[in-house]
Amino acid sequence: MLQAIELAELGPYSSNPRVGAVCVKNGIVVGTGYHRGAGTAHAEVEALAVAGDRAADADLYVSLEPCSHFGRTPPCTQAIIQAGIRRVIYGQPDPSDEAGGGAEVLIAAGCEVIGEIAVDRSTAVNREWNHRMRTGVPFVTWKFAQSLDGRVAAKLGERTAISGSQSQRFNHDLRSRVGAILVGTQTFVVDQPSLSARDTDGSLKDLQPLRVVMGMRDIAPAGFIHLATHDPKVALLTLAELGINHVLLEGGPTLAAAFIQADCIDEVISVTAPITLGAGPRSLATHAPWKRPIRITSTFTSGSDLIQIGALDSAVGLEACLPA
Repeated sequence: MLQAIELAELGPYSSNPRVGAVCVKNGIVVGTGYHRGAGTAHAEVEALAVAGDRAADADLYVSLEPCSHFGRTPPCTQAIIQAGIRRVIYGQPDPSDEAGGGAEVLIAAGCEVIGEIAVDRSTAVNREWNHRMRTGVPFVTWKFAQSLDGRVAAKLGERTAISGSQSQRFNHDLRSRVGAILVGTQTFVVDQPSLSARDTDGSLKDLQPLRVVMGMRDIAPAGFIHLATHDPKVALLTLAELGINHVLLEGGPTLAAAFIQADCIDEVISVTAPITLGAGPRSLATHAPWKRPIRITSTFTSGSDLIQIGALDSAVGLEACLPA
């Protein structure tokens, strides 16, 4: 199962979950596979294809319960049954209404099924997808860079470079793992950000996030999606409909304050640079108290910058986003 989970971790971040599979016969691995993104073969199908005829009467280890629905590809349960797999061992149960219930299908077909093995680690692989399946809205990470005195720019309306080059590499790696990056129209107008994920040589990474601008200004940025709303909950519902699991909130104290006041932030990443600015806007454009505790999960340095990552309990679900 741990090998299946490690294979799942090789998969890209997309609208689909990351899944790994290992086919074992008589104690020997005869096939492995992992899901390579929406529209491609699922991990189980890839592992079975490698195993070929050796899959008959074999065991199949899968990090996520095999799906039971027709989507872009046929259900994995069908492929498992047709291959003659004797026993299926899976990690995390599938939480989705659409694809869940695969274990019952396999059992009904005479396959032995053992579930919830190494469930904590297999669940962690798909933290953001699980969040969207559970709540109906994407997981939101708010990331900001600040000076030692808590400023995000030297003055309002001015673009200010704060974090160092190593922190920028951390930021671009983070961007390549999210489904969408969201900024406000003020940040877009002032900074003209590309919101792309780049390698150290400046070239674009293979995986690029959806670039989103939120606000009521009449702009039409090329290559961006414009969400003409001030309501974070409306924005998240729209992005959920696009299959976005993870939103990186990068742009602007006003936008961050709106998401905080709507209770729509799940994770905070702060990058603190060893400089002082003395004046300028702070990370939040609000004086309203925000009393929700943040549990620090990671603290490390990147070059001369201090990076802290904090977790919040899931804030808002689909029900809270729907109109009364």
